[in-house]
Parts: sequence; C-alpha cells; structure tokens
Amino acid sequence: MSWKAVRQRLESLEWRELDVRDAGHWPLGLQGVCCGIIAVVLGSVSYAYLAVPTITALEDARREEHALLEAYRDDAERAAHLPELRETVAALEKRLADMTPLFPESADMTSLIDDIGTMAQERRLDIEAIRLGAAEEAAFVVVHPISIRVTGSYHRLGGFIGDVANLPRLVTLHDVRLAIVDGRPRLSAHARAYSARMPGGGEKSE
Repeated sequence: MSWKAVRQRLESLEWRELDVRDAGHWPLGLQGVCCGIIAVVLGSVSYAYLAVPTITALEDARREEHALLEAYRDDAERAAHLPELRETVAALEKRLADMTPLFPESADMTSLIDDIGTMAQERRLDIEAIRLGAAEEAAFVVVHPISIRVTGSYHRLGGFIGDVANLPRLVTLHDVRLAIVDGRPRLSAHARAYSARMPGGGEKSE
C-alpha cells in the first residue's frame, strides 16, 4: 500500500470511534504510526533514564576516587588521617565494583551480540542484521554501537525491545524505526553497549 493510500485512509478514519482495546483491528498504517511513536519514546526514555545517569555516576566516582587517591598520597605521612582515607577509598572501590557488571569488557561483546540474537529468535523474529560497529572512546567509557534489523509482528517486536532494555548489561536503543516491508513490520535500531575505560586509557581487563 502506498503512503498516499495510507494517508487517505488515516484522514478518513472516525478517530472518536477508535477503541484502544481493539487496536489489533486498526488499519495497518495506523498501527505502524502508533508503534513508531511508541518505539521512539521507548528509545529516548531508555537513554535519558538509564544510560545518562549511570555514565554520569561512573564519571563522578572516577573523579572522586582520583581526588581521594591524590589526597591519600599527600597525607601518607600523617598517620592520624590514614584510617579514614582508607575507609573512604575502600567504599569508592566497592561502589565502582558494584557498577562494573553494567559495563562488560570488550571481550564480552561477542557474547552480548549472541544474547541479542537469542532473544530475537525466542521472540520468533526474522533476523536481517545484528552487527557490532567500531568502538568509540569517551572520557570514562568505551561505546560499542550495534546495528539491529529484525522483522516480525508488532507484538513480538515490542517484546524484543523490552528484552533488550532489561539486559543486565547497560544497553540503550537509539534511532528506533518501524516500517512495513513486503507486508511485514520491520524494526531498525542502533543500540549502544558500554564498557569501562580505566584511567590512563585502555579498557578494564582482569
């Protein structure tokens, strides 16, 4: 169906008579528009409320740890201050350790791609592409872009988006798009996974 035909059908709808509970019987074009809006909102919310606060907290913790370590070195000769400083540094190290599971090492990216593919298969989606891009270095993290393109029903696509958002690792969705291709809904999105970058460059390794 052409876009012009879809637009004409949308314009001819009696909007007041539409029932959300009967959304499965809405015109295909209207379903696509509604799902597209929902997908964009989900992508924006996942980034704004998941990635940004977590990365900010990691950066703050890194800066605070660096400042305290400098103070620790300067005051090393002052025995009276050592116990308190050691406790503070230990608390910060624990805080960083608690956040580490959200930031897998680069070596784990292949496993992450496999996990996303498995979730798509469990939702019985057809996978067109799940591809890891070149890493991009930021101040305290390394960003790993992932291109995703899958097809399936709106319900299954929505479930897949929820699965990605609930991963134990920090993964955010961006540029989420829904389109009808050969009569089937297609989801295209750019995901971002994050790994920790240690002070002085490089990524965390064990």
